[in-house]
Amino acid sequence: MANFSFDVWLPKASAASIVIGILLWWTGTQVVTISEIATSLSSIPFAVILLIEALDKFADVSGIYNKLIPNNTSNHMLKSVVIGLIAFIAVLYGILGTISLSLGSISAPALVAAGICAVYVLAPETGDDELLLFVWIGATAATLGHNIAIIPPIPGITG
Repeated sequence: MANFSFDVWLPKASAASIVIGILLWWTGTQVVTISEIATSLSSIPFAVILLIEALDKFADVSGIYNKLIPNNTSNHMLKSVVIGLIAFIAVLYGILGTISLSLGSISAPALVAAGICAVYVLAPETGDDELLLFVWIGATAATLGHNIAIIPPIPGITG
């Protein structure tokens, strides 16, 4: 709790809430089932889930925002939002690519699954628990391990 900074927590919590709201609104305009979202989540390779968990733990627990942006700098809140946005876009892009390689296409359920992973990294105070890992295990169990993979497929090398 020593690394807690309201100037970092507030923009991260606000951004995560807004993105979840947009994601849920957009999902309501699509024909998406929970089964398709579970399939997309379970198609994310285990190594990628561990990488996201490590990235989230590093971002939340290490106080990286305070190290990159000292508290006495002007526009500290704006700078923390920009760093969070960059991390969100990077994770969203990476997960969409991984799901696309695993399932063969990018669809609405894949975008929802990638959005969940990206918001997880953006959300504050998630670094203490492995919540995304638990969601992945649940999705993998729900799909009976049909899409389980340890590493992402590499075109031309892995099948």
